[in-house]
Amino acid sequence: MRVAYSFALAGLAWVAVGTLAEARRGALREDSPALRTGIEADLAGRRCPGIRIDADRFRQFARAHGMSHADFFMTRPSTRLKRELAMTNRQLRAEPNQTCARLWSDYGAAGGKVVLLTRTVGE
Repeated sequence: MRVAYSFALAGLAWVAVGTLAEARRGALREDSPALRTGIEADLAGRRCPGIRIDADRFRQFARAHGMSHADFFMTRPSTRLKRELAMTNRQLRAEPNQTCARLWSDYGAAGGKVVLLTRTVGE
């Protein structure tokens, strides 16, 4: 009984240390600036009326930065990037028109940052 308790306690300690280490690694990891750009453009394409992602340009952008679809949508982002994207999501809910206009000016035809968005047909 004591041996089983010792192993259980050691296992719990191992899980706790692993969880803390993973959180620390996420807080310190630096994401590629292209990651935020791609994810924000995708958010605009999904949440802003009359705007969609330009698939060809998005693929070219990803290729130019050595990234794949998995890098944008399957890789776990850093803690900092999660916070930034959560803020963009909150802004899209609170002030959709202003946020969509900002995302369009950053990633749309005028492309203040890079052109990844296009207007939908009829707009």
